[in-house]
Amino acid sequence: MYNIAEAGRKFVRPAQGWASWSLRLPQNQSESPSIRATLALLVVLCILPISLVAGLLLVNYYKHEQRQLSISVLNQAQSLMLAVDREFAATQAALQALSTSHRLATGDLEGFHNRAEEVLENVQADSIVVVDPSGQLLLSTHLPYGAPLPKLKDRTLLNQILETGKPGVSNLFTGPIVNRPIFTVGVPVKIANTTAYSLNATFTSKQIMAVLQAHGFPDSWRVVVMDSTGHIVARSRDLDKFLGKSVTPDLIDHMRQSNDDSFDSVTLDGVPVLTAFSASPVSHWCVAVGIPKAELTAGLRHTLLRLVFGTAAALGIGLWLAWFVGGRVARSITGLMQPAIELVSGEKLEIPPLHFKEANAMRSALLQASELLQQSRHDAHHDGLTGLPNRTLFHYSVAQQLALCQRNNKELCILFIDLDGFKAVNDTLGHAAGDQLLREVSQRMTRACRESDISARLGGDEFAVALIHSDLEHSRVFATQLVELISQPYMLGGCRAEVSASIGIAHFPSTATDVDTLLAKADHAMYQAKSTGKRRVCLAS
Repeated sequence: MYNIAEAGRKFVRPAQGWASWSLRLPQNQSESPSIRATLALLVVLCILPISLVAGLLLVNYYKHEQRQLSISVLNQAQSLMLAVDREFAATQAALQALSTSHRLATGDLEGFHNRAEEVLENVQADSIVVVDPSGQLLLSTHLPYGAPLPKLKDRTLLNQILETGKPGVSNLFTGPIVNRPIFTVGVPVKIANTTAYSLNATFTSKQIMAVLQAHGFPDSWRVVVMDSTGHIVARSRDLDKFLGKSVTPDLIDHMRQSNDDSFDSVTLDGVPVLTAFSASPVSHWCVAVGIPKAELTAGLRHTLLRLVFGTAAALGIGLWLAWFVGGRVARSITGLMQPAIELVSGEKLEIPPLHFKEANAMRSALLQASELLQQSRHDAHHDGLTGLPNRTLFHYSVAQQLALCQRNNKELCILFIDLDGFKAVNDTLGHAAGDQLLREVSQRMTRACRESDISARLGGDEFAVALIHSDLEHSRVFATQLVELISQPYMLGGCRAEVSASIGIAHFPSTATDVDTLLAKADHAMYQAKSTGKRRVCLAS
């Protein structure tokens, strides 16, 4: 309606002057630097902090690469350890199958000696030996059957097998027959549920070196396979020099604290390395993989240099682009100044497309702000349920119309409407049905009124209508018709509901000359209509 929209525009007009004052440009624009010069200066001033940030990013990148390399090396150490454990498991399986030979059960050691020599090639061991619980070697495929054999000096694995009845792997020791470093994989031989012997396969470092070399580690890396005491069994470099020696104390300390870890250390031959190790929970052997720090940092150094040069180049290009782009940015900003000033006027803004994405984003923001401002102004003065003007806008609009009526010697009537029986509908059918009822009542009122009239929801089930340029008699007739219209049945969610209306009428200028008194008189007349039986119209005195 024209009158309500006009009232909304007048209601916000006082803020327009303040906004125009606050957005006014400086008197002496020559004192302000241009955008082009400011952007160039900004790029120059950003060089130092950007350089610092780039340095921090480079350090963080270096640390990230270190972590990734540590994880990668640790994975390779774990992979090699799994391969070594698989070799142990395969040997144990072969020995367990061999231990079921009837020759052992019947004490035919000579026949078992021949059988062990046949199996030796499949086991890929140096020799197969049988040891009794006292530690006496009963046979060895290294020697003919019946040759004199020594006793074990290191009974660690034998005692473990006798106590647990489970297979095991020994540490590196000097073999009593071959007189060189070896280790054994042993399984129990059970006869009548008793461990009668220990059946062992002996190995030298050659078998473990074959597993190590199969993984194809770079020649510069230091890869070590060690037994549970930290003595070297296989090494990718200089094995003859370090075979049987203990690894570095710091590696042993880390092995005691964790089964898998990585750290910086120095190898036995004095090479700084990033070391990752993995210990087996089954055999308790351990694998350590070391990457020389010089090799590690060489690749990172080239990457860091490329990042530094890239950063410098980006800054140089930024300085050049700042001067070029500054002019176009200035034009885009200038195109947004006037719409920003006009934003508070409440009128719909029209801004042509601009050069830059950011400027167009600001243009979209201003257009959206204009729509939101119009919407918020509408929401602030209208009822959210029915869409009718609320009490505030009704009061303001009627006050404007009263001034015009007084000036032009015209009449005006206010109808105060209250629904009869609304609470019963709300309590019986629910609040959703009550809300639907209020919306349909407002629609019937709106259709019944002229465009020049002002209808509003004052709150709850109370409504008001201002009949512009209408005398008391015409208003009474209209109110009677409106009562009948509102009192017609409603279908709410499949349920029939009936309400009626009581209306009080106040007339300008005979009843009162101001909005508040007219509303109060109409309200009082409405209550008189209710007291006389509802569904009635009553005129204010």
